[in-house]
Amino acid sequence: MMVRLQPADVVARVEQALMLMEKMGWGVDKAAKFVKTDRRSVYRYLALRGIKWKKKGNLNQVVILKPPTAKKIPFLHEMSKGVSATRAAKNLNTTVRSMRKVTHDGKPIISKVGRKWVADFIPVYRHRLVVYGTMSGFTGKTLGRNKTAPHEVDSVQDEKLDKDYADIWWQVDFDNFRSTLDTLQVGECHAQQIFDLLKEKLETPKLNNQVLVTSFQTDPRINLDLVATGRGSIAADVEISELENLFGRYDLTFDDDYQWGVDDSMGLEPISLMPTSKANPKKYFQPKGKFQVIVLKKGRVDYYPQTPLPIYYRFTVADEDECRNLSDYRPL
Repeated sequence: MMVRLQPADVVARVEQALMLMEKMGWGVDKAAKFVKTDRRSVYRYLALRGIKWKKKGNLNQVVILKPPTAKKIPFLHEMSKGVSATRAAKNLNTTVRSMRKVTHDGKPIISKVGRKWVADFIPVYRHRLVVYGTMSGFTGKTLGRNKTAPHEVDSVQDEKLDKDYADIWWQVDFDNFRSTLDTLQVGECHAQQIFDLLKEKLETPKLNNQVLVTSFQTDPRINLDLVATGRGSIAADVEISELENLFGRYDLTFDDDYQWGVDDSMGLEPISLMPTSKANPKKYFQPKGKFQVIVLKKGRVDYYPQTPLPIYYRFTVADEDECRNLSDYRPL
């Protein structure tokens, strides 16, 4: 009899549920519900792969049984949050004595400094992180009807759109965001800093575009505002922001209520283990984001600019060390 495999989308949700169970200490029901699957799918996944498990405690928490070598990643993940080796081992139902024998690239994953066990490696994850939001113009009103979210652009039904009144939003998409934080923490840590970077880079007047400024000046209100705000009256000398230049609207600013999202099919497992000797506080990552303003109407979607504007965001391991204080963060 042929075994019926689970669909790929079900597998992805179950694997995220298992991650939550392992890293957050959640029960199978809570984790399954959070990722929109069910306990039956979780148990079927484990059975199909011959993964052993047991129930623990009064709440019958499901614990995956793994040999010490299979606990290398979650053990190092626990320690990267500031948890002691003893507590990390206990959380994973093993011992420091067992974990000190586990190696990576031929080197022990922990070593003793004085009387304390320290991690010799830190996990590095790869994420797809997107930060997005709306904009306001000269009148202070948010542009567009603001009814369709960016992640719905490929799935929204055309009849729900308006041919004259567009949905307008900006977004910056990092397809290869490397970080020492996992899926549950990376957005919480970096979204605000990315938003601040965008405001500084794209809202600050520093470009000249005489043709565009001349078109702005045809509106008497804008002409007066240019003078009142000290930008000037001579079109060739007036400086405009990158945001004004790429979208052709005067006095564009980002609304403060930005949002962010992380692709939950990525970042579940690290892509590498970085030796802690290289992960000093000055070690930095510099992911490249792609920025665009998106205008969605019935039967049409336009991007400004057509080729995304590159946004380079730089941060250090020390910056992420501060975010590790969010280790008690619970998304529910």
